[in-house]
Amino acid sequence: MNTSCVTRPSISARTLSAPSCSGRHAARAPISLRPGCTAGLKSRGHRCAHSAVCPATKSSQQDNKGFLSSFLPNSDDDKLEKSSDENNGASSGLDNGAPSEQGSDGVPTFSKRLMSGDQIMASYLSGRVRQVSQHFPTALGVDDFIARMEIALHAHGFQGSNTIACCNLCRDEVTYILKDKLDAVFGSSFNTNGLGAVLTCGVTGFGAGLSHAPQPEGSKERYVFFSFPHIAIDATGGVGEISRPGRPGPSKACGALVGALGALKSKGLACSCGDPGAHDARDPEYSILQHRLARRLKYEWADESQLQEMDLVDMTKLAERTITDDLEYLISQSVDPEKADYAVVTGVQIHNWGQEFDDESPNLEFVAPASVYVVVNGERTYLDLQSIPPMTPRQISLLAAAETGAGGTAPPPDSSEVPV
Repeated sequence: MNTSCVTRPSISARTLSAPSCSGRHAARAPISLRPGCTAGLKSRGHRCAHSAVCPATKSSQQDNKGFLSSFLPNSDDDKLEKSSDENNGASSGLDNGAPSEQGSDGVPTFSKRLMSGDQIMASYLSGRVRQVSQHFPTALGVDDFIARMEIALHAHGFQGSNTIACCNLCRDEVTYILKDKLDAVFGSSFNTNGLGAVLTCGVTGFGAGLSHAPQPEGSKERYVFFSFPHIAIDATGGVGEISRPGRPGPSKACGALVGALGALKSKGLACSCGDPGAHDARDPEYSILQHRLARRLKYEWADESQLQEMDLVDMTKLAERTITDDLEYLISQSVDPEKADYAVVTGVQIHNWGQEFDDESPNLEFVAPASVYVVVNGERTYLDLQSIPPMTPRQISLLAAAETGAGGTAPPPDSSEVPV
């Protein structure tokens, strides 16, 4: 992460951390929420990968207030500027460290009193976190999720040197942000991706991935199965909306699930189920996705009125349940628990990006875990990632120093943070 400076951490529960990124997305890499280390807002006119400036000074605050006001409803630039001039950047703070008002969509509004740069960032990001959490209460920043997941699985013997990861995501290129992070832990993963993350590889494709697993001498093979349909919730809370580099206007994520939801509502539940295994030869994955989701709704005793009331969040959660069941069925047909240990990690990948890909709003990534368990020596153990404590301030400081190229030992962060 290349930054012009790294600010004092300003959020105790979740703060900014920039992942590595390449290709088209390197121009403005999405960032994730992780406990403890923080990067400031980007300065206008300077958009190299992962760049950041400290927003705590008057000049950067004036530069960033327009960006923040465009995403925080009912804000008043004049009041902010007047207060900034009178106080010359001094921190008047917020009542109890929280925004004084909250919009109908959960986004905090500006206090009439001046907020310091850290408080502005913390208040703004707290609203972004709430946007995601109101739909997915278990959501974690992607780096926080990766850290907790690695700790939990390592305790049961799963690590990059002895385990192959099988990764099932949507085909959308934005999902590779998560895949790259999983690969950083377990090495190159075997992918079974499909539209909407539908599983169509079958037992042959599944078995091909398992046959690539490391074979430690005197030990069982180990597999970790990841499966995540995805959804976008943009910086203003728009569900299904995502910006893409080089493409004007909003796009959709997940486009396949948006389409499937519309098709199911149009055709009705009874006409959408289809026969097991049936598909359109011209559009196999998409037709299989629709049939599987429809049959799952029927299995869950949903009726036509419930289908018509479903939104994209409901559809994404339905896709997660459906695909998790399909994954567990393929595991039962492909894995001998007497010869191999395995782990299953499923959930939803969430893109909380700006309305425009290259605007000043940070692009955030989350994961909402659903099923997390290991099967070791034939015995299943469920894991609670929420119960795993986040990294210590010393660890966070060392990571922040390493990411900024500062090297050495960074001082521990100030513990007086603004809570999320």
